[in-house]
Amino acid sequence: MAARMNSDEIHAASQVHLAILDEFIRVVEGKMDTSMAPFLRDSLSDLLSNLADQRETYTALTEDTTLAA
Repeated sequence: MAARMNSDEIHAASQVHLAILDEFIRVVEGKMDTSMAPFLRDSLSDLLSNLADQRETYTALTEDTTLAA
């Protein structure tokens, strides 16, 4: 039972993290659309890449915990 609860908690936490990342990704994309400064666009592009990597990790974790349940 404890393993099941932990799996459920991990799944729920991963879903929250994904939702937050999706919101933040939209904010960064919006700022990129309005920025003309090359350095800022490069910086935001790097940030967006890192956020996408994090999103992949949480997506995989969500899928793994779903399969384990």
